[in-house]
Amino acid sequence: MERLDELAAQLSVRPTAELRQQLLQAAWPLVEEVAQEFNASGVSIEELLRAGHLGLLNAVSNLSLQRGMGFADFARNLIRGEMRDCIRGATPRPEPPAWLEALGSQIDAVNRELTGELGRPPNLAELAGRLNLTEDGLREAFKARAAFRYTSLSADQRSTDPRPGYRLDAVQDAAPAEVPWPARARLAQAVGRLQWLAEQLLAELFGRGRDDHKHAEDDQ
Repeated sequence: MERLDELAAQLSVRPTAELRQQLLQAAWPLVEEVAQEFNASGVSIEELLRAGHLGLLNAVSNLSLQRGMGFADFARNLIRGEMRDCIRGATPRPEPPAWLEALGSQIDAVNRELTGELGRPPNLAELAGRLNLTEDGLREAFKARAAFRYTSLSADQRSTDPRPGYRLDAVQDAAPAEVPWPARARLAQAVGRLQWLAEQLLAELFGRGRDDHKHAEDDQ
């Protein structure tokens, strides 16, 4: 590991392509080492190594972000991050309901807005107040977001772990609103179901129409 720190120190002072390549080659065993941590992920070792290579490239290209950390530990963190993204990207997750996507977008927008106004990230009470949600309601909204973002890094665990639950009825307005949050969520769910039915109907109608047309041509 001392060799890696020496090369990283030299590269920080003299960023040449030769030194960069030397550090990449010397640090490659870190990628192979981290890949073994995810051997139960269900993702092939080749894919993990490709992702890990990107993490290592990131580490070598951004030595200023080490901030006193040894190069090996710094690189492992970035390599793990790329491999986790690779695993999660290869694992299908259910689509969140429309109401949750809409609420999530509003939470993100208000968070940015308050951060700009306050000069710091808002706390839970400030964020809930701007959204007109109770603090318990906002906590439940966060839980719902996490429920649809959750993906185990283990293939075996993914097949047995229940998806974290949430309570839609707990997402409540802090003050009376013209259209309360529970009503908005139910309306969004109803619209989603109607959209699905419309798509199924169109597929059935046009699919059958194409088949009938083909059969008619075949009969001629």
